[in-house]
Amino acid sequence: MTDPNREDRLRPLNGNITASAHQLKGAKAYQEDAICVFWSDDETVVVAAVYDGHGGINGRVASTCCANLTREFFEAMWRDLREWDDEMWIQQMRDFFSRMHESVREEFVKLEQARRVLSGQPTDNIVDENGIVRKHTGFPVHGGTTGSIVCFLNLPNRRRTICANVGDSDCLLLRGANSRNKSRQRYKHLSVDHGPDSPDEYMRIDALQLETSLMFVYDKQGVKKHECPKVFLPGGIKDPDYVKDPWGKGLRPTNVRYDPGVYAVTPIGVGEDTTCIAMTRSLGDLYAHQFGMTAEPSVTFEELEMDQEYIITVGSDGIWDCWKFSDFADFLNGCVAKFENELNTACEAVLNHTVARAKACFGSKSYDDASLALIQIKPVQS
Repeated sequence: MTDPNREDRLRPLNGNITASAHQLKGAKAYQEDAICVFWSDDETVVVAAVYDGHGGINGRVASTCCANLTREFFEAMWRDLREWDDEMWIQQMRDFFSRMHESVREEFVKLEQARRVLSGQPTDNIVDENGIVRKHTGFPVHGGTTGSIVCFLNLPNRRRTICANVGDSDCLLLRGANSRNKSRQRYKHLSVDHGPDSPDEYMRIDALQLETSLMFVYDKQGVKKHECPKVFLPGGIKDPDYVKDPWGKGLRPTNVRYDPGVYAVTPIGVGEDTTCIAMTRSLGDLYAHQFGMTAEPSVTFEELEMDQEYIITVGSDGIWDCWKFSDFADFLNGCVAKFENELNTACEAVLNHTVARAKACFGSKSYDDASLALIQIKPVQS
């Protein structure tokens, strides 16, 4: 697994940019998250990435595979990518995420081959005609990972971010505590949420006109997932009854922001490939791709002011489930100020506090893995 805590991983950043990343394991059997930070020798390219795996050991394999490929990609491409225009970035990220998705498939095949050899099962029918990796029983191999990458370009006359993501590992751009204009918004989302409450994702899958598609439903306790209330009415409009009174309708929140729990599920009648997943884009989850899941990332661009201080944050949902975004921005900036811009110390403090919040909110037996990568950007001195 990519380890951001190795002292020999990269030489220190010496300019006006600092980067740090840390992880804490949750209550599950495996640490399923993986993180990657990279910076070029001349510090013109700085990258932070988080992969939040799901599916036990398969999620760990998927996230680790993608983190390692991310490091290899940026080590090979950092000189060229400084010249890419937006169109090239979009194409390169689509191709790279597709390659990561295929690599996850290959890793799942290796795992299933090993399992079958150990149990004396035949190994000649692991991948079906749709590219789905299957167990000897015919059921699909479950698991996959989100993927969120932020590349920061630190050029002499230009600073910008490129964010590419699938899933729900959010990336935020925060204004630093010493920003010149404090009246501006404290944070901005760089990533695009690919959740079952996204109208854009509902319309994307609806436009595919598949014979069987993922359904977007609310998480209602005591009800089979395919029988839970649908998030959207035909046409992509959210059901107003549930929007106005979610708790009175028997829904339950999934985070401290009181967002109702939502899932993408297969309808009744689906046999071996039933799925219930909290996102609509991912790397892996091969069986769900036949129902509308995709590995194609959203790609966004943000121009940064040269004389402003920023902090780029990339985190797994083990971070974001515990915070209102504005509170997180204030707390992180407070930690950075308290520890006098020692970003490693600040990152660890935020992570430790977040896990304490998670245990208090969700219980010591059900809190999630938490991974956080930060890039601190100080102003260019005129």
